Amino acid sequence: MTSKAPSATAAAQLWLLDGNLIDAANIDSLATGLGTSERKRYDNFVRAQRAREFLLGRALLRHAVQHIFSIDNASILITERQGNAPLLALAPPHACSQFYFSLSHSNGWIACATSMTCRIAVDIEDRDQPRDIDAVSAASMDEESLRWLTQQPQAQRAAAFYRWWGCQEALYKLAHNRAPGEIGDAPWNCRIIEHERLAICLCNASDLAALDVIALTSIKI
Repeated sequence: MTSKAPSATAAAQLWLLDGNLIDAANIDSLATGLGTSERKRYDNFVRAQRAREFLLGRALLRHAVQHIFSIDNASILITERQGNAPLLALAPPHACSQFYFSLSHSNGWIACATSMTCRIAVDIEDRDQPRDIDAVSAASMDEESLRWLTQQPQAQRAAAFYRWWGCQEALYKLAHNRAPGEIGDAPWNCRIIEHERLAICLCNASDLAALDVIALTSIKI
C-alpha cells in the first residue's frame, strides 16, 4: 500500500522521501526547524551531501511524528547521541514511551520507519547507484552466505545481494538499539518491500499485521 498519509489501523509506517527533489530554498527552511543538538551536528558535517541527508532524515522523522501525534514541531525534541540513534521526546501531554523509529538514507533518498507496536528498523539502498556487487559481497559475506549468493542465477544475483545486505543492516540496528535487559535472541521478523528504485528491508520485533508505505516528494515541518 502506498499513500500520502498514515491510516488509523496500520501497526507501522514506512515514510519514503526522494530528497533529490528538495530544492535549496526548502533545505534552508527545514534547517530552521532543527533543535539545538541537531543543528550543532548538521553544521559540523564536512560533506554537503551527508549534511543534506542528515537534515532530511531529521526533517522526515519530525514530519512523521507531527502526523502520527497531531502535534506541531515545537512539541518535538530530538537529542543527538554519538554512535547511536537520536533520542526522541515529546512535550507534555504528548509524551509516549512506546514509540519506535528507524532512519536510513541512500544517494539522496530518505526512509523513516515508525511504529507504536514494536521495535523496528529499516535499511534502504539505491539500486541505481553504481556498486561492485562481487567485490562488496566478497568483502562482507561469510563463506556460507557467499556460497549461497554465487548459487543464485546471474540475472537475480544483485537482487539477492541487496536482500541479504538490507536484512543484515536492519537486524544490526535492531540489536544495537534494543533496551538493556531485552532478550538478545528475540524472534525478529524481516520483510522486503518492493520499490521501483530502492532495495528496502524492514525488520521488526514482532509480526506486523498492517503496514502503510507513505511516499513523499516534498516535506515541511
